[in-house]
Amino acid sequence: MNRTKWMRLGVRDPADIMRWAAAQNTRHLDEFRYRVIHGREFVSFRMIPRYAIQIGTSDIVVVAHVKPRRRQVLATAMAALGRRIQQRVTQAAAALKPARPTDAPVPTAALYQFAALRLSSRA
Repeated sequence: MNRTKWMRLGVRDPADIMRWAAAQNTRHLDEFRYRVIHGREFVSFRMIPRYAIQIGTSDIVVVAHVKPRRRQVLATAMAALGRRIQQRVTQAAAALKPARPTDAPVPTAALYQFAALRLSSRA
């Protein structure tokens, strides 16, 4: 049975991930993936260290996420606040617009009700 060891890192800078991997006495790195999910950066890769791992596998899957800085958090909060303010101003402007009078419906055809269906004697 081949098990996988997972490791999760939280770093301040994406370059810290490579510095960490170099400090881990790494033999091989591959399968890099870089993603941005909801404004957060995620880097994942497979690392094969030079030392033995006790759980019966030869590699470690590392998932690192970049912790947002105060500036990034503030910018995201300001953008969200701006969107909320814009939405409320739009709603207030829509409420102040005079209601457009609706035209009275013009009858175009007379509706007739058909007779109910009868059961015939034939089958």
